[in-house]
Amino acid sequence: MASSSTFEAKVLMAKGKRATAAYIHADCSNSPCPQHLNAVLDSLLNPAKSIDEWETIDWCKWLMAGGRTPDEFASTGIKIEHVVNTCAFAR
Repeated sequence: MASSSTFEAKVLMAKGKRATAAYIHADCSNSPCPQHLNAVLDSLLNPAKSIDEWETIDWCKWLMAGGRTPDEFASTGIKIEHVVNTCAFAR
């Protein structure tokens, strides 16, 4: 029998990667103990699944991006790195 947290994670994940990632991001931002993060990660990082499964890797990218696309997230990181490097050279 599946636990309620497993069920809730599957319902949340059925809404799609962007929506799930945005919800998890908001939950983590607003609570010291996010409600659904562990259940979603338990579902994604199940030891019975192969670690190199493309769908799992893609889900992790979306979760790290926090509701933005992985490409938007990566470009933000590149912009921040550029600012940090520029500021370091100015010293």
